[in-house]
Amino acid sequence: MLQSQKVRVALATVFLLSFVGLCLVLLVALRTAFLPEYVPVRQVEVERPQVQSIVGYSQVYQLVDDELLNGPESQGWQKLPGEGRMQRLKMFGDFPKQARLLDLAARINETGAPAHLDLLPRKGYVRLYWNKQLRLELRYRVPLAVTSSRPRVAIIMDDMGRSLKTFEQLLALDLMVTPAILPESRKATEAALMLQNIGREYMIHLPMQPSNYPRVSPGPNALLLGQSEMETRRLLRRYMEKVPGAAGGNNHMGSGYTQNRHAMRVVLDELQQGGQFFIDSKTIGSSVAYDEARRMHVPTATRQIFLDNSEDVSYIRQQIRRMVKMSDDRGEVVAICHPYPETLLAFQQELPWLKQQQIDFVPASMLAKVY
Repeated sequence: MLQSQKVRVALATVFLLSFVGLCLVLLVALRTAFLPEYVPVRQVEVERPQVQSIVGYSQVYQLVDDELLNGPESQGWQKLPGEGRMQRLKMFGDFPKQARLLDLAARINETGAPAHLDLLPRKGYVRLYWNKQLRLELRYRVPLAVTSSRPRVAIIMDDMGRSLKTFEQLLALDLMVTPAILPESRKATEAALMLQNIGREYMIHLPMQPSNYPRVSPGPNALLLGQSEMETRRLLRRYMEKVPGAAGGNNHMGSGYTQNRHAMRVVLDELQQGGQFFIDSKTIGSSVAYDEARRMHVPTATRQIFLDNSEDVSYIRQQIRRMVKMSDDRGEVVAICHPYPETLLAFQQELPWLKQQQIDFVPASMLAKVY
């Protein structure tokens, strides 16, 4: 009698466990079938402000003076009417070479001052901002070769790889957008192979430590400060295996990591060995990643505009038009966006207008230059 009761209890236990297991399987299947494949991650790092420095405006101005106003290549200048504290000068001679201006911008950046050098080659302007206020504008002659060429725009869509459906929506846009795939996302390798088969360029979205880590995480197997060079290289090679055939990479988050020259040199060296380029997402104004890439002769460019800091269709459409205006002033613009439904809808709505613009939308690699 006791033995029979034990058998019944055992059978009931097995039945109960089987029933619970079956329910879990059904719940997972229902979730996969009815929930959207992609759930936008709100933890996106946008550009962070620089820490206030003790360097004053006069010291930054002196850097510009030594290089452009009274430097060895200066052909002189003439004062023009300014506005308030803003000084405007007509410069004699053509717009300076880009490498020279980028070196000057890097030196200004290294001071840690709230200063920014803005370059508008198609207008012939070099502008110096202090605390986001325009303080100095230099106006150069623009060579005909610059104004006669069409502006070029590279749009990068970050945080890709969670859903193949998002890739299908992106490809259906009929607009050149370069996907940046998170290497640890569940569809990373499958998506990379799909894009490779159709000849579409794509990148690795390199997860890097933000300045507010660990409160904010860049995801699993990320590049963190303090890792050994061997560990950094191991992770980068893992990313390349997860996203085979990637043409280059850009940083995911990374406001802490991209301020560290030694860490960035290891990353850039590994990319260089793989024949890949690097785009600085510029999630902090004091990033040294772009400057270090130029020094190492790694093909590189830097982001000029985020399109969807606000997940609002109207705002994103305004940013898309601002991107086009920037390209007319600068000649080349790198824009970054994310696979939000609002972003895809904004592109769909703006596509007829974009097709009418006299600009070329190009893969990111076409704006990555060796200096």
